[in-house]
Order: sequence, then C-alpha cells, then structure tokens
Amino acid sequence: MAKTRSFFAQFRHIWAITTGFGLVMSAASYAATTDTSDLLQKGEYLAKAADCVACHTAPNGKAFAGGLAITSPMGDILSTNITPDNETGIGHYSEDDFARALQRGIRKDGGHLYPAMPYTAYAGLNKADIHALYLYFMKSVTPVLQKNQPTKLDFPFNIRALMMGWNLLFLNDKPAKTDFEHLSGLERGRYLADTLEHCSTCHSPRNFLMAEKKSGYLGGSPLGGWYAPNITSSLNSGIGHWSEEELVTYFKTGKVTGKARAGGGMAEAVSNSLSHLSDQDLHDLARYIKQVPAINDRHDSRPRDQYSAPVVTTDLRSGETIRVDRPIAMDGAAVYDNNCASCHGGDGNGSPDQHIPSLYNNSVIGSAQANNLVMTILNGVQRKIDGQEVFMPSFGDKSLVQHLSDKDIASLANYVTGRFGRGDAHLKAADIATIRQGGAKPFLVRYISVLMLTGGLGFLLVLSLIYRFFKKTDRKSAQS
Repeated sequence: MAKTRSFFAQFRHIWAITTGFGLVMSAASYAATTDTSDLLQKGEYLAKAADCVACHTAPNGKAFAGGLAITSPMGDILSTNITPDNETGIGHYSEDDFARALQRGIRKDGGHLYPAMPYTAYAGLNKADIHALYLYFMKSVTPVLQKNQPTKLDFPFNIRALMMGWNLLFLNDKPAKTDFEHLSGLERGRYLADTLEHCSTCHSPRNFLMAEKKSGYLGGSPLGGWYAPNITSSLNSGIGHWSEEELVTYFKTGKVTGKARAGGGMAEAVSNSLSHLSDQDLHDLARYIKQVPAINDRHDSRPRDQYSAPVVTTDLRSGETIRVDRPIAMDGAAVYDNNCASCHGGDGNGSPDQHIPSLYNNSVIGSAQANNLVMTILNGVQRKIDGQEVFMPSFGDKSLVQHLSDKDIASLANYVTGRFGRGDAHLKAADIATIRQGGAKPFLVRYISVLMLTGGLGFLLVLSLIYRFFKKTDRKSAQS
C-alpha cells in the first residue's frame, strides 16, 4: 500500500513538473510570437514611413518587385527587386547585408548603389529600426520572382566604383542613438523628416557633385522635371504662413484648399507614406518642418499661394474683361478654353466644392518656377487616399484626352500664370521640351567630357613634370 502511495506521489510530482515546464514554454513561445508580431508591425510602419514601395514598384507591377525607371540627371536608374525572393530579390541577404545597403549604399555582392536610393538619409537609421525593417521584408513581404533590369548610364557615370569617392566626401553614416519607438516631439519629427521620409533628398538643392547643399536645407530643388519647393519657415518663399494643422491636413490628404494640391512625387509620398502615419507623428513632423530656418528669395514678395483674382477692366472694343497688367495671348486662351475650362471654369474658380481646384490661390500657379504647372499638364494628377481618388487627365505624349504640343503647352502655361498667377512665365516650346526630358542638365553632366579631358591633360602634365624631375636628378647623379 505504501508503495502504491509512493508511486502516485511520484507520478503527481512528475506531472506537476511536466505541466509547469509546458506552461513556461508555452508562455515563452507566446511572448516570442507576440514580440515578433510587434516587430513586424513596427517594420511595416517604418517601411511606409520610408516610402519604400514608391520607388521599388513599377506601374501596375507587384509591390517591392522593382523595375521603376527613376529619372536622374545622368539618365534613368532602374529600381531593384527588394522582395525576399532568394534568386532575384534580397532573400539571401543577412541582416548585416541589409543594413549595409540601407546605410552605406553597398549591395551584398559589393556593388555600389546610386544615391537615387536615399541611403544618405537612411544612414541615420537606428539599429533596432533596421532590425524591424529586416524582419518585415523577410517575413511579411511576398516574394516575387522578377529579374532586375540593368541600369545603363553613359560613361563615366556607369562606373559604380566612383561612388566610393563620392561616399567618402558626402556620406555621413552616423546612425541615430535612439530608435524611433523611443523618440518624441521635435526629435521624432526630425527623425521622420531627415531619415525615414528623407525630405531633403528632394527638397534640398545640390552642389557641383550633386550632393545635397547643407546650407540650402529644404530650400527647394529641381527634380526630374518637377520642382520640389522651398519648405522652410520663410513666410514668402516657404511654408512659414501655413499653420501646423494645415500641414497635417496636407500630409494626410494631399490638399489644402486655397493653398496647395499634391502632384507627381509628392502625391505618391502622400498616398503611399504620409497618409499612413499616425496623427501624432504627422504633428511632430509638421512642428519640426515649421521650425526649419528660413531660406528667403528676394524675388518673392508674397507666398506662392496668395495670388488671388486680379483687378479687371473692360476691353472697350469687345466688352470682355481683361487683366490690367497684360493683354491675354489668344492662343493660350484658346488652348485653355478647349482643354481646361470645362473643369476649372472659364473664370478659373474650379468647382463649388473645390474638388476641382481654383487656379487662384494655388501654389503651382503662383510659383516662380513653372515646372510643376508644366509637369501637371504633361502628366496629370492621380492620388488615392482612403479609397478616394483624385484625378486630372494628362495632356502629354500618352494622353487619352488630347495631346498638346510643346508650343501649345508653353502658350497654355503662360496664359494660366499670366491670368491666375504671378505673371506670364514667358515659356517657349524649347523650355517645355527640356522639362519633358527631366529638366536642365547640371553642370557636371553637361561638361563631364571637358572635365575628363582637362583632368586627363592635367594628369599627363603632372606625370611629365615628375618624369623631368627624376631625369634631371639622374643627370646630376651621373655628373657627380
């Protein structure tokens, strides 16, 4: 009997230990699963904040599978497949490989990336944030078998190894000490603006070697035909007259009535990235942007969205109202009437609910640079926020409505800026052709051949001087 009791006592003891161990392991497994789930959610949020999908997804393509042609002054740069496919994507990347690509612009095979991939901004990513991003891309993104198309740039820009020297000069690879989760207020706003959203990649001007000018931080820059405007705290040249709430509304919806509508790359940033951020993050971002030191342009006498309906008078010969500061060019007026007036109205006031915006108090029309107006005419507008789509047809080469020539677009843009904006932009057909091609080429691209020839001649001159020096030394040695 005693033996029987002893057996049951031992059995109960073993059962208790086994059950307890099982519960501990189950709890540990649950905690690990919860931690991984939290990290995946964090990684997804960070990927949206970094707007990875915008560049790494081709039109009508699969998410993150690459193939998008990114316009640059040197030519089109094709984005790569960053899905976790082992053969054509980044499925074979270790976390260190992933971090090196993000922060230093170096692929797993050692090849250098072009800074069209904003690794100069992502260099500031905290290690914990990179870990969350890596887990998200490896575990949550669907693998896509799609080969990368090679980027073909003209010599010498096709030599990726040259980026080593460029990186030595301009890459500041000092990551943030605190991860995104533990930042707040202006510091969180700064991390969003400078690192994740990489605002300066588009909105800061470039120097001779096409690196960002720190002195022009967020002061505006041409970009693939568009113009990323000044977003410093300048009252007339920037967004200093915007309220924090207006900025947040713009980030969430891409529009602020009476001020601005997002198009081009900014529309993509709103649709794919900014509209997915929390309200608190948008406020932190807006507060940070609003305190960026002002960069003023003396030619800006008022904000670009403050050009209201002009004073008009009556043309005694026709009875029609005309603007007092200039006669209307009838060719531009005719193009407007035939293609724009049916939506924006003959008076340019848009629709009553402003779903179709007024051309007055419109930052695109009032800007000193007409690039965004021309690019909007050429490419139209398309952005989708919370299932609601904003659309304006294009009038460029691929238009399904009406293809306008360079001369037509120049006339139209001059008419629109003259009647509704800061004055006739004085564009010519040649200007439109340049904008169609991605804008004026920077000095380095235009004169690279001359610079290479000059550099080559200089190198030969140095070699000849060295040769003559040693030859002279040898003669003296022989004589002595």
